[in-house]
Amino acid sequence: MNKGTVYLHPVACPKANVDREKLGALLESRAYRIVDSPSEAAIAIVFGCAFTDDAKRETIDDILDLGSLEAGRPEHIIVVGCMPEKYGDELRKSLPEVDAFVGNSLLRAIPDAMLSLIGGKDAGKVLRGGPGEGSLLAGPPRRIRPAAAPWTRSVMVGDGCDNACTYCSIPHMRGHLRSRTIAGILEETDILVKQGARELVLAGQDTASFGRDGTHNPGLAALLSDIAKRYPEVWIRLSYVNPDNLDDDVAGVIEEYANVCNYVDLPIQHAASRILKAMGRDDRPERLEAKIRNLREAVPDVALRTSLILGFPGETEEDMEALTAFLKKIEFDMVGVFAFSPQPGTPAIDFPDRVPEEIVQDRILEVVALQDEISHVRMEKLVGQDLEVLVEDPLESGDSSARSQYDMAGVDRLISIGDCKTPPGSFTTARIESVSGPYEWTATEV
Repeated sequence: MNKGTVYLHPVACPKANVDREKLGALLESRAYRIVDSPSEAAIAIVFGCAFTDDAKRETIDDILDLGSLEAGRPEHIIVVGCMPEKYGDELRKSLPEVDAFVGNSLLRAIPDAMLSLIGGKDAGKVLRGGPGEGSLLAGPPRRIRPAAAPWTRSVMVGDGCDNACTYCSIPHMRGHLRSRTIAGILEETDILVKQGARELVLAGQDTASFGRDGTHNPGLAALLSDIAKRYPEVWIRLSYVNPDNLDDDVAGVIEEYANVCNYVDLPIQHAASRILKAMGRDDRPERLEAKIRNLREAVPDVALRTSLILGFPGETEEDMEALTAFLKKIEFDMVGVFAFSPQPGTPAIDFPDRVPEEIVQDRILEVVALQDEISHVRMEKLVGQDLEVLVEDPLESGDSSARSQYDMAGVDRLISIGDCKTPPGSFTTARIESVSGPYEWTATEV
């Protein structure tokens, strides 16, 4: 087996996937060859997520699977990213099959660590500095794995976070907010568009905070406008927008440019004032409502996705009533619902009045059932409309899957188009015929 072959394990997190693509480009610049199967690789690299307990378990399962391959096991395994940044010392003791752990702060050190392993030396086991010191945020040009869809690409506009959410460990793993320059972002998006991107998803730990870290960037609205003007034939989509930091002028930019998707991923986490305050977020639901009203007045058909944390310590039935009343009033298009996951090093891990697991699960079911009803009603409003859609992968039924501007890849609703003549990665027009199931429409190509 070629000592210079590397397998980069797939990763679900869009932000980690950007790091993965940049790491691939960095390794190729150092004469390593990226392969598509661990059985072909001398070294396997796994990006470890530490945001929730479930994500940690999935990463550990991936590592154990790689280490137990009967045929074609990689000679070395390196775990990188958020998990080793926070838990490197503990992981070193519990996962002896891993040769090195490299945190976000020293991703640039991975090629040297690999050289040590190939040469039969100890790679140092746990490598990390201060969060953010050696990240690949403004690193090398991006690469595309052959199997990956090149038409939708995430762009990190910054990294780290200065919010003080009591449940979140991102500042421990990613460091303080560091906005990129607009010039640097445009240089990268030029490369992505040349590689075939038809959709650019602006991402970060909190995209709304872009430019708020003293970098003299003019803010998210200016960045969005610059990108939209530069690529009029490319969809531009906003994700991870903390509503506490969202400037009102962003709505005007979405309205002004046809290629800026009428879509905002706006995680509110809760709507009960007392719980929001305990979470370290803006505890004025009326201010949140005003921001949503501003978006909808500027862009009446804007699709809004949000996420909620249920079972936060101290959450009562009264708090749940406030949340469900808010959901009924606002009518989000999509809602992701998660159970509170206490993370070491965060203030909330020591908060009293933990909600029993069975009650948390009952509350999740209640909210999901409510949101399913709301989402179905909102989906019905698009029946009969002709929409520009981006065609994606074939479905098992033989139809083609597609998305409109109102939905993000991998997390939102799908459109199933029968007898679609347009190839994946291209735009076409589809007429929405019916709501065919939870979060799916059927359509015909026009």
